[in-house]
Amino acid sequence: MVNPFRAPIKRTRHGFVVRLGDAETGLVLRMLGELRELLTSDEPSAIELTKRLFPVAVPDDEEMEAEYQRLMRDELVQSQVASITAVEELLATGDTTVDEAGLTAFMRSINAVRLVLGTMLDVSDDPDTDEVRVTLRDSPEHHLYAYLSWLLEHTVQALTGR
Repeated sequence: MVNPFRAPIKRTRHGFVVRLGDAETGLVLRMLGELRELLTSDEPSAIELTKRLFPVAVPDDEEMEAEYQRLMRDELVQSQVASITAVEELLATGDTTVDEAGLTAFMRSINAVRLVLGTMLDVSDDPDTDEVRVTLRDSPEHHLYAYLSWLLEHTVQALTGR
C-alpha cells in the first residue's frame, strides 16, 4: 500500500517517478483495461459513460456537432487508447521512471477514468445534485473517485513543479 504522506509522483533530475503500491498499480491497470473496453465499444451504455471524454465542440448546431463527432471520435479514441497502452506498459515493467510525455499520458489516462467514474456517480457542479452525492459519499465508487482525484492532483503538481 502506498504511504499516504508520500507524494505518489516525484520529480527527479531524470524525469518523474510514479510510486504506487502493488494494490494501487493493480487497481489502475484494471481500470485502464475497463476504460479501453468502454472506448472501443459501440454499445449505447459505453457511449453514454464516455461522453465526458468527447466534449461538445459545436453546441449551437446539432448537425455540425454530429459531423464533428463522426469525423473526430475515432482519432480521439485512438489517441486515448495509445495513452492507456503507454501507461499499462509503464506500470507493467515495474520501472516507473518516465519523461514528461509519459507522465502526461499517465495524467490523461487517470483523468479519463475519473471522468467516466464521475459520469457514473453523476458528479457535477450543480448544487441541486448534492443530495445524490451525499447518498453516494460512502460508496466504493466515491472513494475510488476521490483516490483518482488525489492521484491526478499530485500528477499535475509534479508536472507543474509545485
